[in-house]
Amino acid sequence: MSEKSVKILNCSGDAKKVIEKIDSSKLLNLDNKNCTRMELFLFALALGVECGVQTELTKTDTLVRAEYINTKNEAFLYSVFISELASDAHMEDIENMGEVYGKAQRYANTGFKLIDDMFGKSEDIVRLELLQELDAMYQALE
Repeated sequence: MSEKSVKILNCSGDAKKVIEKIDSSKLLNLDNKNCTRMELFLFALALGVECGVQTELTKTDTLVRAEYINTKNEAFLYSVFISELASDAHMEDIENMGEVYGKAQRYANTGFKLIDDMFGKSEDIVRLELLQELDAMYQALE
């Protein structure tokens, strides 16, 4: 991986609008006073990964700058990328930070669209649905 690579996580213009709605409504305490932008990005990323759909970014805008991306955060980005490598792929593919970050950004972009859909429901219903999904995942592990 090139040391000159700049670690920046972007979002699309549409996602930026969703983030503004989150901040004004305080949906699920994901607003900027209760949740860092990195945490919000990771939440959106997890939703996108669970959905299994990557959505291309349009009109990109910086969401998380390098100084806010720590090793644990980056490990999650890389784990998403590695989990989807083809069985015949070479592990050197993970050295392409642009591909790793690009995949994470596309999944997060899908996640932001899913968050936007949550605004049509009451927050209690959204929390219940997330808990039910978590419960189903837990049961699948048993």
